[in-house]
Amino acid sequence: MHDRLPNGSAKHDEKSEDLLRPEIVAECTTLTEAQMCVSLLGSFGIAATIDAENFHRMIGGMAPGPLGIRVRVRGVDCEAAREILAESSSPPEDFN
Repeated sequence: MHDRLPNGSAKHDEKSEDLLRPEIVAECTTLTEAQMCVSLLGSFGIAATIDAENFHRMIGGMAPGPLGIRVRVRGVDCEAAREILAESSSPPEDFN
């Protein structure tokens, strides 16, 4: 993952940095919806954050703007997080 340079400092691997770089996995219309996404992902062991969460708390019920409220995860968890969120938004199966 990280090799050592002759002076003893760590050499950064671009690929490993990409795996840790936060990626957007959801754009929500309300803070509550974004918090539910974070909670759902957390139940699967995926750490997630909400962009500018404190700001959205301060403005309360006001509209978040054209981009919505973004939920991010580490790049390494991005694919799994998108699958989890996609499955959770699909309608439940008919049990009849």
